[in-house]
Amino acid sequence: MTSTQRSEIANMMLKAYVPPGCAMNMFVRHYMRLQHDHEADEGYEEKRKKMAKPVLHVNLAIEEHASKIYTRAMFEQFGHNLYQAGAYKIEEVEKGKVYLAKHTKPHKREKWSRVILEIKMVDEGEYFECECGWFEHMDVPCCHALKVMDYLGIEEIPGKHIMKRWTWDARDILPKHLQIYQNDHASSRFFTYRHSTILKKALELVRLGDASAEAYERLDALFNNDLIAMAHHM
Repeated sequence: MTSTQRSEIANMMLKAYVPPGCAMNMFVRHYMRLQHDHEADEGYEEKRKKMAKPVLHVNLAIEEHASKIYTRAMFEQFGHNLYQAGAYKIEEVEKGKVYLAKHTKPHKREKWSRVILEIKMVDEGEYFECECGWFEHMDVPCCHALKVMDYLGIEEIPGKHIMKRWTWDARDILPKHLQIYQNDHASSRFFTYRHSTILKKALELVRLGDASAEAYERLDALFNNDLIAMAHHM
């Protein structure tokens, strides 16, 4: 997603909450309401994840992989694209490099709609570049690229097609000097078992404490009380 698109999305979100020309104190109040609603939506996503497993519609290995990494809303978008992929057939132009996705019912498409698209395989399958430009704008693989992946028997979404902000680890983004503690950097850690166990529980507490203002206040009070108690016993 480009910086211009991100700016437009941010402006659209603000316009839904903040009246034009409002005073600074009113802007802050409305912005806090926007943030509260956003946190509530994230909490709803977490609840959906815990209550029920995502439903697989096409029963492909790549769909199962998507269900494990994407948030529920993004997985639904991925599933829609995967379903749309069924309307195409693949023609190999250059093995391991260039493929054509051809719609199986071109006569039923709109006249302005393209029925043949070229997909280029880059870095031996690490990335698929499609003429439709869907991934560059939406950060989720398009139906044409997914059809090529299925044609090649790829069972997991290539790493370069996974945008962290659409995954369950989206909140797990730390400053550069702390990135070794992120879930997706686990392989680079060399900690003791005790360190790893305590760290994992501490990060989970931080995640829960960041869910809302009330949760933050409770966790902050808990930390303060426990630190005082520990100081008296040392």
